[in-house]
Amino acid sequence: MIEWLKGHDAQPVEIDTDGIYFVPPDPLAVPPSERTAATEKKLEKFQRDFSDSLPSGIDVEFDGEYRAMVSYKMKNYALLAWDGEMIIKGAALKSRGLEPFQREFLETSLRLRLEGRADEIPALRDRFRAAIEKREWPIEKLAKTETLQDSPATYQAKRAKGKRSRSATYELALASEREYRAGDQVSYYVTGEKKSVAVHANARLVTEWDPDNRDENVPYYLAKLDALYKKFGLQPDEQQGDLGL
Repeated sequence: MIEWLKGHDAQPVEIDTDGIYFVPPDPLAVPPSERTAATEKKLEKFQRDFSDSLPSGIDVEFDGEYRAMVSYKMKNYALLAWDGEMIIKGAALKSRGLEPFQREFLETSLRLRLEGRADEIPALRDRFRAAIEKREWPIEKLAKTETLQDSPATYQAKRAKGKRSRSATYELALASEREYRAGDQVSYYVTGEKKSVAVHANARLVTEWDPDNRDENVPYYLAKLDALYKKFGLQPDEQQGDLGL
């Protein structure tokens, strides 16, 4: 299939077990709203010829067309539909372990790339840095929320046997006056003045946060933003081919 596409001037972008995303040949790479009847017929013929090139019994479906695509790695990509909707796929781009501000930065960066505005990403990073440094955001934007997979008592027992490392989530649950159980969620933020801290020893429950005496760890959250920018936000020529359009 890849050989056929390349042989007909199409450009494969992302290939995995679910299918192939590709850019059609130049004469056919026209927005739906700008296609003529002749272009539509040529596109239909291209799809028909593609299907006919496959062995008997193998059929392919053309599931959709998109304005742009960012492919980070296999099964991790973002699509921009013609109506402006953005679709994000893959654990690397939708990690539950990201704090809300990180998720917002990543999603906005992806949209800027998809819309051909990647040169605006450094300014986006600078705005996020300024907001963290000036402590402008509510603590919920910096806080991480995790679900207890075990009861705090089970965590303690595993710790006693050396089968678990310290966890901020469970340490906070144990120290709380509330009785936490498996399945409960814990939201916390990190305090301190250095970017490298032991999270379990510097975590505080969001419910304990005092907006009049803010104590979130600014260097810690700036480092998390910078790491995310370095991983996802650089321009294509700076990313050394890791992120493709």
